[in-house]
Amino acid sequence: MGYEEPDLVLQNALANSASPYLRAHKDNPVAWQEWSEQTISLAKRYQRLIFLSIGYNACHWCHVMERESFSSPEVAALLNKSFIPIKVDRECRPDLDDIYMSYVTATTGSGGWPLNVFLTPDLKPVFGGTYWPGPSQSTNLQRLPSQDELPLTFLDILHKMQEVWTTQRERCLQSSSDITAQLLAFAAEGTHSQSSESVRDAGPMQTDEPEPIELDLLDDALNHFISRYDSTHGGFSASPTSPKFPTPSNLTFLLRIGAAIAQPSTHTRFGFFSPVPGILGRDSCLQAASMSLHTLLAMSRSGLRDQLGYGFHRYSVTPDWNLPHFEKMTCDNAQLLGCYCDAWALGRDPEILGTIYNLVEYFTNPDSPIVRPGGGWYASEDADSRPTLSTLANGVTDDKKEGAFYVWTFKKLESILGERDAAIIARHFGVKPDGNVPAQHDLHDEFLSQNVLHIQATPSVLAKEFGLAEDEIVRVIKSGRAKLLEYRKTKREPPEVDTKTIASWNGLAIAALARAANTLATIDKHRAARCQEAAERAAAFVHTEMYNSTTGKLVRVPNTNTPSNNDNNAFVDDYAYMTLANLALYDLTLSQPYLDWAVQLQGYLDAHFKDDTTSNNGGYYQAEPSGEQIIRLKPGTDNSLPSPNGVICSNLLYLSSYLLDRQAEYLAKARAVLAAFAVEMIQHPFLYVTLLSGVVMEQVGIKTLIAPMTMRDSQLRRLKGYGRTVVRGFVQDVMICTREGVCRPLKQSDLEDVDDDNDDVAREGGEGDVAGSTEGLLKSRTAIAA
Repeated sequence: MGYEEPDLVLQNALANSASPYLRAHKDNPVAWQEWSEQTISLAKRYQRLIFLSIGYNACHWCHVMERESFSSPEVAALLNKSFIPIKVDRECRPDLDDIYMSYVTATTGSGGWPLNVFLTPDLKPVFGGTYWPGPSQSTNLQRLPSQDELPLTFLDILHKMQEVWTTQRERCLQSSSDITAQLLAFAAEGTHSQSSESVRDAGPMQTDEPEPIELDLLDDALNHFISRYDSTHGGFSASPTSPKFPTPSNLTFLLRIGAAIAQPSTHTRFGFFSPVPGILGRDSCLQAASMSLHTLLAMSRSGLRDQLGYGFHRYSVTPDWNLPHFEKMTCDNAQLLGCYCDAWALGRDPEILGTIYNLVEYFTNPDSPIVRPGGGWYASEDADSRPTLSTLANGVTDDKKEGAFYVWTFKKLESILGERDAAIIARHFGVKPDGNVPAQHDLHDEFLSQNVLHIQATPSVLAKEFGLAEDEIVRVIKSGRAKLLEYRKTKREPPEVDTKTIASWNGLAIAALARAANTLATIDKHRAARCQEAAERAAAFVHTEMYNSTTGKLVRVPNTNTPSNNDNNAFVDDYAYMTLANLALYDLTLSQPYLDWAVQLQGYLDAHFKDDTTSNNGGYYQAEPSGEQIIRLKPGTDNSLPSPNGVICSNLLYLSSYLLDRQAEYLAKARAVLAAFAVEMIQHPFLYVTLLSGVVMEQVGIKTLIAPMTMRDSQLRRLKGYGRTVVRGFVQDVMICTREGVCRPLKQSDLEDVDDDNDDVAREGGEGDVAGSTEGLLKSRTAIAA
């Protein structure tokens, strides 16, 4: 009698996951598995389709699909019997997220989360999408005029996929192979980032020289942003009704263009340098500054910002920024802190400075939800929460609702503030008796009569409207904000915090706080010191808990005692952003260990992530080699995060200036990164603004400055800036060193952004030696390091 494979009975395996997002699904009737070799082997052994669902803890629609579908016994029975259901936290596995997101966007034209994909046992995609409504549907789906029925539900899709896999398996396998081949071809053509699979399967590699990259591409990128600029509300979008995303990388790019011509120039040392102003023209630079400053001010006044607490939400559903999805991400707020520091330097607007202070509190105040007690920051705050802390009469608590922690009714304002003050606060924050959320955007009826706070009227306007002194209006606003904040803290359930500490996001925050410390040094020394302390504590935590100094290897999140945390590899963004963080701390403190760690992290990238397949290739893959990836991507575009390859390119250029004895090595690697993405940058420069910044630095060159040991910190600070490295050495004058290894005293013309009345900065030590060699200065720098 032959052996029969026993039926597979799956059990939910997420209770001990290292990811809070996965652990939140431990009580689902769906028998979720984690992504692992063991799970994939089950799919191969039992020849089942994999149902892969990728999301993250702060994702609103992920929670909706969990309530509607993954909590449904009917859905669970079908998934558990006929599929291998796998849940993945995209923040822990960005490689898998990018691979299968590229499939869904290529086949459906759009993407998002939750990301749901059916895979063959060899991990090739068959069918995918984002949110699908479930049997316990809470979304008000409207029948379109051209439709006789409502859209397909998740249950419909499961039945169809079960049927296809049972009756048309060979066709299904062939289709998945075909679409995977198309993705590989896409990668080979440069439509997506290059991949090692495309190199292997696309035939002989071209050996032509890479296309030259001209600085005129900056003009092409700028024109794209001008064409999509919303002159009414700020921001950039494809259509007047599209959602709005902050995209800090794009704002930083525009601010650098604007700062290229700004005066007084000492305050704008983050700007692009000559010949960029001449290529773009003064009017274009002014327009870039205007667009970015308008956008940042509009965001600061809008519902995208938490008007009572700290930080910004992820993005806005409406073009006026006033209806956000309410999750708060550490990575977004870290980047925005850097943007607002640049905007302050460019415009010296007190309102911008107030936003900087708010973001500094978010990252340094021990009471902030994202501040980790031992140093560093948690990943995010959820979009959904319960409206109250109390339980209902039957002992059940309210269901979670999106934005419940942040929205208000007019009646609630009156009950807390009294009639007069409520009227003033309501007018200030745009609160209406019937609510200010458009009905077409309230799919779950969660915002009936609710209001998202945004700045609608200033104190001066309110003083005229209410016939009160402006000082009294300001007092009412401050008092009202404090009372509403206290009510929110004591009467409402706060959003859950995803307590993952992600290396890459902490790197972005460290770099931003170092930038803020430098910005605030002459404005608010106490806050500047807090920024530096928080940045250095976070760096110490990562070094102690997430880094192996022997191997040079990072982990993505701190190791825990959970059994499932064995596969905790860091990715290219972890190494890129932590290298950036260390360079920022070295620039701030001139403490040698930070530079040493940056060198070590870059060394690990070079050894394990760099593409060395041919002399014409370059750039860095997203992950170390693994059989789990059907495509090994190189992330080059900017999205909600800056391009890892763009950041690496800049890091390499800075290292080439700090370590003059390794300058040629680092320059060659930086140029290889630019060559790897040259075709893509030429085709779509607006998608590669971080790499474009690298193009500017590579072509113009990093300015290497060596200041006298006796130079005061305040004077040293004036020398620092984008595209420069500044160290102390045994010199009498401030010296500038060329790529050719020749050093001479700094002239004012060498730095276009040194104030005319600050000539003493470039001449600190009197008439010393008029020239020196790189070798001699390196000896002095080595002695300092020792």
